[in-house]
Amino acid sequence: MELRHLRTFQVVAEELNFSRAANRLHVAQSALSRTIADLESEMEVRLLDRNTHGVALTEAGGLFLARVRLILDDTRDAVTEAQRRARGETGTLRIGFIGTLSQSLLPRLLQTYRALYPSVDLVLSELGPTPQRERILSGHLDCGFIGFAVDSSEPGLETVVVAEDALMAAIPSNHPLAKQSAIRLADLKNEAFYLTAQANAPVFNPWLVKLCEEAGFEPRIARETDRAATVLNYVAAGFGVSLFPSRIAALATPGVCFVALKGRLPKYQYKLAWVPRSTNQALLKFVQLVRQQR
Repeated sequence: MELRHLRTFQVVAEELNFSRAANRLHVAQSALSRTIADLESEMEVRLLDRNTHGVALTEAGGLFLARVRLILDDTRDAVTEAQRRARGETGTLRIGFIGTLSQSLLPRLLQTYRALYPSVDLVLSELGPTPQRERILSGHLDCGFIGFAVDSSEPGLETVVVAEDALMAAIPSNHPLAKQSAIRLADLKNEAFYLTAQANAPVFNPWLVKLCEEAGFEPRIARETDRAATVLNYVAAGFGVSLFPSRIAALATPGVCFVALKGRLPKYQYKLAWVPRSTNQALLKFVQLVRQQR
């Protein structure tokens, strides 16, 4: 028994006229009659009564028609769902992100994506770069907005740059350098540096150290902490200074001044990372959107 047999029976049962049913299905009436006869023979059940007055459903035929309608409706729904999933219009998209991007870029991208694909279930997780990479590679996240320094790469992941920020110095507001509109990186050579933990920023911290060395000094790292907010608290209390992408400056912290850095310093890049072999169509549509927004 094939779906075409069920569709043919449904039309005949609804029309109760072989001629009209044949016209509706665009087939010869003889072929229609053979299909119904084959179906009844396979089922060993008489579905239609044929007489000089026309065609009528048997009791078994009426019951069969109700079930056939359900089957065909379910089949159409299944086809539609499969087509929508293949187009990336349904499913689940698990996105990791660093807190720095939660103030501007991420909400804008998610709003645009949500408008295009409202039936996709979005699951967001705020995580540091290292946990994000681990979860993307293990399949627990589909993609992640991770901060990377210039020219960084990650084995096993594909990335696209989503934003760039200039570096700024975070300085206690009562520090003499805080009064200046811009300073040289070398002006910080005698300061104690407070940075986010290298375990959470394995690329960022070595990059900052390299920039300081290129400016002529080796930074004295007093402490590393898990979160940028903690670093800023140390700076506000006057313990030392730090370096951050300019996006952090939008997070106002009493007692901290963000000062621009002079010179041709490379910019800090934020990237979206994902596993290139992924077949999640919702992810591929999201990556396409991110590329278009650049």
